[in-house]
Amino acid sequence: MKTNQIIKTLTAASLTVMIAACSTTSDDGPVAQTKKPQKEEPVIVTDVVVAEEAIAAETPVEVESDSEDQKVVITGSSIRGNIKEDALTAPAPQAPQTSILAEAKKRGKQSASVRKREARAEKVIVPHPELPPKFYHRNTNYQIFKAYGVNPTVLTQAEPVSTFSMDADNGSYKLALNMLKRHQLPAKEGIRVEEFINAMDYQYQPSEELFGLSAEVMPSPFRPGYHLLHLGVQTKQIDEEARKPLNLVIVADVSGSMAADNKLDMLKQAMITLVSQLRDNDKVALVTYSDGANVVIPPTEARNAQYINQSIRQLYTQGSTNAAAGLQLGYKLADQMFDAEFNNRVILTSDGMANVGSTQPEQILNQIEGYKEKGVFLTTVGVGIGMYNDHLLEQLANKGNGNYLYLSGYKDIQEAFVEKLTQNIQTVAKDAKVQVEFNTDKVSHYRLLGYENRHLNKKDFLDAKKDGGELGAGYRVTALYEVKLTDKNEDLGTLNIAYKYPMSEKVRTLKKDIPASVIRNNVLLASSDLRLSAVAAAFAEKLRQSYWSRLYSYQKIDELLVSLPATYQRKDSVQQLSMAIEQAALLDKRVDPFHEHGPISTIDIDRVPLLQ
Repeated sequence: MKTNQIIKTLTAASLTVMIAACSTTSDDGPVAQTKKPQKEEPVIVTDVVVAEEAIAAETPVEVESDSEDQKVVITGSSIRGNIKEDALTAPAPQAPQTSILAEAKKRGKQSASVRKREARAEKVIVPHPELPPKFYHRNTNYQIFKAYGVNPTVLTQAEPVSTFSMDADNGSYKLALNMLKRHQLPAKEGIRVEEFINAMDYQYQPSEELFGLSAEVMPSPFRPGYHLLHLGVQTKQIDEEARKPLNLVIVADVSGSMAADNKLDMLKQAMITLVSQLRDNDKVALVTYSDGANVVIPPTEARNAQYINQSIRQLYTQGSTNAAAGLQLGYKLADQMFDAEFNNRVILTSDGMANVGSTQPEQILNQIEGYKEKGVFLTTVGVGIGMYNDHLLEQLANKGNGNYLYLSGYKDIQEAFVEKLTQNIQTVAKDAKVQVEFNTDKVSHYRLLGYENRHLNKKDFLDAKKDGGELGAGYRVTALYEVKLTDKNEDLGTLNIAYKYPMSEKVRTLKKDIPASVIRNNVLLASSDLRLSAVAAAFAEKLRQSYWSRLYSYQKIDELLVSLPATYQRKDSVQQLSMAIEQAALLDKRVDPFHEHGPISTIDIDRVPLLQ
């Protein structure tokens, strides 16, 4: 197997980075046989970076470059920012990079991006330049994540509007649970707060309309002086009998890496479970991929379940991972089967470790763009821990008109393909977006918890060309804001929803006021749903070591969870969350990454100190 290589390029105008990771000819995983470096510090390398030394030292790897002959390997994560200087309380400081800047200055090559950050911030909210996906070698794990930073606290007077695309995925949360069950602390870069929040089972009141909107506010148990604003969106429920027929193409990864962790066996069980829930007139096709792609089952009615299941059971692992070839063939079949009166969907099952053909999500998405616009939706289903590319599967779902699921065992299979089958296969709204416009007289500061990689500009809200989230029947999407309230008895603002019907490009909108009557003056007076969402968010913030999570402990999170009524305590999702919090408290021995530059004793509740 060829040595894994990571090639990085940085233009002078931005921190846009291209990674060609895991460019191997087999699927056995990365090789890390070099000796550990004596010091765990940024490494200066040239041209092609062989990341084995940093990997062997269990050091997360990121690369920035100012020229083609000069590369810098660094650690740390990005911060979303670039808001007006007076509009935010400076974003949480990340690991200092003075050593990196010093190295660059020695060579007289301080990057344009560094000089730009030193200049005055722009006067609109824009995403911070993103760092590349991170490749981890921790114990026996080879994992790829991409960190999207942490949302800042915003001064409402300067920027009263917050916009993002909806997301109801659960991949980040389910993967973290699986790792904690195995007594491993998940990588903080893989923690997406919104997926922890949305993994919970909330009891929103149903609506006869396509969308039911809910809101409630309570004092924050975790950030003094702030309240938590809970926003709930639920799409209309559809009975199983009322759902449209299904044209389904399963694209299954049968490459060598699927032999580990019983990945392929679990996916076989998932596929057979899914087929057992289909109607006789639903159609199924199966494509497998390793070095190349093959049609194992041509379009077949689900009434032929015995033939379909027999073909699934006979799958075996071999070769490399050409995910692009598998998806291309899968979408070609989906196009042949396409019927506007059906649900048309491709399900990709994999560990995401693509290493042959196109391996980056952007490249693969370009190849299926036409099918996506036609109305073929995508579900990515991830399995495994030891070798896992979360970044690829999450981005394919995010930008491929789809959703991202993670399976760790039978309960997850039952939830995804039995209990929530209609939610996961029948799309009722696409390109769904949220825009909250805060009343500056009532809300002085706000911070959105999560959704960093779903950030949109204000003008994107009604732009039909800007991608949003895809929502199934009965979907629940939840968002939490930390808000600082004034004493004025006024509404908090307005909640706006933009969306399209699945087979239409017309943008439709819905608007609701957020009245002061939804404010609860005591945590225990708030609904169980609000308290549960607060627990999920605080747990995610703690795992990813966000700046404000230093103010509370895992024990404090658990105390709020214990306050839920018995009906909630008995839920499987709540019991899993409770065990995960307990396990994380035992495993988390990490030091405070901000202590040196901003000790807890110096915390200003509204303003994060800038590094000097």
